[in-house]
Amino acid sequence: MNATTAKTGLLSDAVQAIRLGQKRLAREILASIINADPGNEQAHVWSAAIAETPEEAVRFLECVLEINPSNSMAFNTLAAQGLQRIAKKPDASTAAPSNIPAPEPAVEESSCSLCNENRPPEAAVCPGCGAAYSIYEMSTLSTNGGVNERLIEECIQALIAQIEDNPSHDIYMSIGLGYLCLNRSGEALPYLTRAWELHSKDIRLRRFIEALASRKLILVVDDSATVRRLVSITLERQGHRVRTAINGLDGLAKFEEEMPDLVLLDITMPNMDGYEMCRLLRRNPSAKKLPIFMLSGNDGFFDKVRGRMAGATDYLTKPFHSEVLLKALSKTLQPDLPRNQFRQFALE
Repeated sequence: MNATTAKTGLLSDAVQAIRLGQKRLAREILASIINADPGNEQAHVWSAAIAETPEEAVRFLECVLEINPSNSMAFNTLAAQGLQRIAKKPDASTAAPSNIPAPEPAVEESSCSLCNENRPPEAAVCPGCGAAYSIYEMSTLSTNGGVNERLIEECIQALIAQIEDNPSHDIYMSIGLGYLCLNRSGEALPYLTRAWELHSKDIRLRRFIEALASRKLILVVDDSATVRRLVSITLERQGHRVRTAINGLDGLAKFEEEMPDLVLLDITMPNMDGYEMCRLLRRNPSAKKLPIFMLSGNDGFFDKVRGRMAGATDYLTKPFHSEVLLKALSKTLQPDLPRNQFRQFALE
């Protein structure tokens, strides 16, 4: 993938984030584009559209005109001098979840355990992959939008390949850290549990695992990497535990590994669509009452009826704002029940 294609993909992610109501994430993505390519006109245009203040919007529009003096939209908007505030500042609901106990200060790592990049003095995140240096830096993990997701995924897969020959505590911890940085704590938990089993006297790690295991587990099944990412970030920041699947077959496999509290299921997927997966889940006695939300780009009456006939609990039309998603889930998820935090997880 060349640089131009990568920037185009990031810009698409930012636009999708805006449409899903994730303006904070969109700002982070756009900022990363502008940092790498200050002359990206479209990134400045979208940044102005979701600016937090009129003054900030003016600065972005002025940059647009510096890049392209013939941009009539930017010129006319500035000439009108009537910019209205478009986006609200993030409120407390987007802050880092508080159910993870604050740990004692950890010894600083000299290099990133994922990509092995040397750690600069006083750095909060790795300059190579953007990951936090420790699982205990939860404020960094939950707000960090600048991670290199592709690189972290590659690092995770490389570490998983090493497990058979070297099932060490450090490797399990590094994999868990990688998934946490990707806002997929449901996939991090089994690896962190294995790490604790190898160092069972680590009380701090045990408490961290207990806190993660107490969260509601939500399985997100969607063939769109962008949707999986945006939904995962939204749910993780609200204190849920997320696992993701790229299609129906993957979703069924993840379901068998650990029973979720709720499933978010895309309808249009290759090989097995959401209707078929929903019907297969309902055949499982343990999933008879499992909340299943169908996600679709269509708002048609017959699509909703078909979803109900397949066994769906509810139906959400994409794109949707995060508030709509969270409100729908809050009405369905039951109060927390005790869990067996140290169950044996299947690690393939």
